[in-house]
Amino acid sequence: MKRLSIGIDLDGVVFRTLDKVLERYNALHGTKYVSDQVKTWNTHEWIGGDASIYDLFLDPQTFIDLPMNDHATEVLERLDKRHDVYIVTDTHYSCLETRMGELYRIFPPDRFLFMEHRKIFVGKFKELLMLDVLLDDKPANIMRFKERGYGKPIIYDWVLNRNVQDVDRVYSWLEFEQRMIQMEGSD
Repeated sequence: MKRLSIGIDLDGVVFRTLDKVLERYNALHGTKYVSDQVKTWNTHEWIGGDASIYDLFLDPQTFIDLPMNDHATEVLERLDKRHDVYIVTDTHYSCLETRMGELYRIFPPDRFLFMEHRKIFVGKFKELLMLDVLLDDKPANIMRFKERGYGKPIIYDWVLNRNVQDVDRVYSWLEFEQRMIQMEGSD
């Protein structure tokens, strides 16, 4: 079995962060936006130009009890036993303390090696990491990683990245796990 180094993005891949942001935005403004209505990566453009929504992405309270994508925890636990899993996130510094507390709560170090060994990287330029695989939902991250040519970019599907072509795409965590199993056996 080939042991892979796998970088995993948090927001949009492990967590459904936009759902929580919109829940909080709707409560403040009496609106009813849902993430399925997303039309552009620039969030304010599809909610009537209101840039105040970005304040919620910078509010540590947003990162408490985030909804998770189905099967993320169980697949990460299985992959973590067979591969070198790294968390790669562009979390804003103002939210790092809250985010880390939540990660330790959801992924306790006694069950997850990536937490025990603190294999967590914070930064915008994920393509600088020498990974075999990067799972991300942001087109810019995927394309920069692909251009670097070191590892395999895999895009976690959602409406905002469907225009990205010529990269491997997964629609669920279970599908991602199957791709990693296929890669384990190849040289």
